[in-house]
Amino acid sequence: MSPEIRRRRRSRGFRRLQRQVRRFRQDHPRWTLAIVVGAVVLVAFLWSLWVVLGAGRDLKEVESQARVMRAALVRGDAVGARAALERYQEAADAADDTTHGVTWSVFGAVPLLGDDAEGVATVAEVLADLGRDGLTPVADAADEVTAGSFRPVAHTFPLERIAALEEPAARSEKAFDAAGARLAEVDSSGFLGPIGTAFDSLEALVDDARGTLQSTYRASRLMPRMLGQGDARNYLMVLQNNAESRSSGGLPGSLSLIHARDGKVEITEQVDMAELGATPGRPVLPLSDEERKLFGEILGTVGVDATMTPDFPRASDLIRARWEQVRGQRLDGVLYVDPVVVSYLLRAIGPVPVAGYAPVSAANVVSRVENEIYALTAGTEAQSDYQEAVAKAVFDVFSDGYGSPADVIRALVAGVDEGRVRMHFFSDVAQREIAGTPIAGEFVDRAETPPVVGVYVNDAGPTKMQYYLRQRAQLFSRSCAGGRQELGTTLTFTNATPPRADELPDAITGEFFPGNRTDPGQQLLVVYVSAPVGGSVEEVTIDGQSAGDPTVTTYAGREVATIGLLLDPGQSRTVDVLLRTAKGESADPRLEMSPGVAPGSSNATASSACRTR
Repeated sequence: MSPEIRRRRRSRGFRRLQRQVRRFRQDHPRWTLAIVVGAVVLVAFLWSLWVVLGAGRDLKEVESQARVMRAALVRGDAVGARAALERYQEAADAADDTTHGVTWSVFGAVPLLGDDAEGVATVAEVLADLGRDGLTPVADAADEVTAGSFRPVAHTFPLERIAALEEPAARSEKAFDAAGARLAEVDSSGFLGPIGTAFDSLEALVDDARGTLQSTYRASRLMPRMLGQGDARNYLMVLQNNAESRSSGGLPGSLSLIHARDGKVEITEQVDMAELGATPGRPVLPLSDEERKLFGEILGTVGVDATMTPDFPRASDLIRARWEQVRGQRLDGVLYVDPVVVSYLLRAIGPVPVAGYAPVSAANVVSRVENEIYALTAGTEAQSDYQEAVAKAVFDVFSDGYGSPADVIRALVAGVDEGRVRMHFFSDVAQREIAGTPIAGEFVDRAETPPVVGVYVNDAGPTKMQYYLRQRAQLFSRSCAGGRQELGTTLTFTNATPPRADELPDAITGEFFPGNRTDPGQQLLVVYVSAPVGGSVEEVTIDGQSAGDPTVTTYAGREVATIGLLLDPGQSRTVDVLLRTAKGESADPRLEMSPGVAPGSSNATASSACRTR
């Protein structure tokens, strides 16, 4: 059939259809109106559905690219982070345009859906603003880190480049502050379940990012002064030994005096804390009644026991007083690290030569510093010499700029998160910069958000047996009544001492050491469990048996339970503690635990029973 014939037939068929439609409209006028209205409604519905699905796709893409960007930043991939940011910005701007059009305004006027529509529109606008003003400086900083702009060379940090980070960090922080304030104005209680959950998740992520950016801003403002810009400064670096537990993480052993001037840093002196001696009956600083009752007088009379308190500012005051009393040198601050975070740094740097000894690496530095030196070397002086040599060797390669800058930063961040890196300044101006952040390690008496449960482990041996201790903690918010959360924490301690523990050297088991109360292979622990500010300790059970009335005292406005545990070789013991928060504490509670010899941490946040999800 030719094209012309087909055309004529289609034309005749169309004309017949038109005649039939006209007759139908004349015979059935109401049906005609219904069809027209139905068609309009269908088109409107399809258009609305298209708008909603389009906004949903864009917001999903924003979430996806935000995660991609975060992952790229964590692994130090500045190019990948920049590409993800560009895709994020495109999707966020599209979602913002969609949710501020005429169709979306109609959704906002629909009962039951109005709040949700307005909430989604606010989210889209906030995400678009963050893409423009909040995340761009972050990507710029990632470029600088990847390029090694902040890397020290020959023990000297580039102070001008570090200081230049302050302005973009402040700009980014301001954008996240504005985003947090905008989200806080939205009442999400009436949102539909999935929308409410997504909104709360975004609000939490923005708050978390604000905290990170605040730390970056403070660091960029503080570091030039810290590194001796304008005036030389002295810091005491304390290498904490996790093989002998303290509330802070480990016994303060090797001490290195770091001198900083105009960005150049160097270790000028090293001693062991034990060399600073003890002052029986004469604390270096007056102790409070709470401190005497909870920790004993040794907190202030024995240098290696200054970190029995979980409050790093207080421990730092005690250490400074002893240092300045014995050595006569002024200190500007105290820096705390442990061999585990050193192993994290060595992952980034690689094996490090140690003068007079074999090289150390990420795989062996913990075992050599915390265990093997005691097994292979007799005498505390030789043990201290080795630990000081390792501390100086790692400090030297770090301050010479070895290793990937992104990997080094990642190692230090992990150390802060796990409680292995802490810092205290004796200048009020400098200390204010870090106050309230994790690196400050404060055990404070002010109301906290979130409520914090602390678990602090101390060796009562004294031994180096916690090299074989495996510890784990979990926190649960069990119920909510009268605005108070009932919290439960489960602590598990395992003595992983190897067979034939009686053959371990005295330097590890503590046998024959004055005051030791254990047989070879045993571990005697004192565990402090603190309730949140304004909360309470209700009950303690050990291995499923009630411990009776727990020994509870008060420290810095928080109730603290003292629990003694004796672990035989190979034994595991479980402690359950029931606590309550202060009234009105509905935020997700957080657990903080003394870091141990094993990598990782039990520090975590639990879901609040007082908040619907």
